[in-house]
Amino acid sequence: MSRTRSKQPSWEPGPIPLPGGLLDWRDSRHYDRREALPCTLCGSPTPLRSHSNEPVHKTCAESWIAANPAEARTGRFASDTQTAGRRHTTDHA
Repeated sequence: MSRTRSKQPSWEPGPIPLPGGLLDWRDSRHYDRREALPCTLCGSPTPLRSHSNEPVHKTCAESWIAANPAEARTGRFASDTQTAGRRHTTDHA
């Protein structure tokens, strides 16, 4: 009988900080050691990833949370609200 790998438990991104607060991205899943991709906010390369695996600097994500507190409190990043086929704008993380 072969062994099957168990699925990893679902990953909770942690609490969304109040505007002006800091995100806790100590979990290694926020870092991609293999590839730096353009940040969805500023366009500069980053190995950091959001809870939904988007490339985004931690400071860019914190700035977006401060600018969009109502959406952030629902646990969403701005790109989570984008519909398929729409281009990303520069006001989301």
